[in-house]
Amino acid sequence: MKKKELFWFIGTTILVLILNTLIFGINGLNADATLDINIHDTYFIIPNYHFILLLAVLVFFGVYLVRTLRSNFKNLTANLIVMIATLLLILVLIGLDSILDAFITQTTSWSIYPPLSAGEVEQDIKPKENNLGILSSALFYTLIVLLMFLAFCGFKTGQNHKPNT
Repeated sequence: MKKKELFWFIGTTILVLILNTLIFGINGLNADATLDINIHDTYFIIPNYHFILLLAVLVFFGVYLVRTLRSNFKNLTANLIVMIATLLLILVLIGLDSILDAFITQTTSWSIYPPLSAGEVEQDIKPKENNLGILSSALFYTLIVLLMFLAFCGFKTGQNHKPNT
């Protein structure tokens, strides 16, 4: 790795730490720090390192995507880092999609049963309209686009950096 690439990598890592400090404060660097999310009657307590990893993957992907596109896929190190960041971003988005699917099934598959003493009274209950299905579809298509970009990036990297035989 060249010195220039090492400086870019260290600078991007420092940018991630600065953004983490701005978003979560100084306690965001604590290993036991958590983020509490309140959705209706449910509290989700998520460790901060999940968000730090998400932020790091997004920043590395963004910085090295710009560097790769500006150099027209000629910089091998930047190409490899953007491919690794793309793979990690795909993994993160798959995790988010599974959480989103759990929310969709939680909010759309419920029914109310009357007490047995009520007799034959059945109520038709229509679930609230939510747009989580649209978000899930958008996440799916984003994953497809990222996979196509990963294949294209691998093709261009192999095309520009053939071994001398």
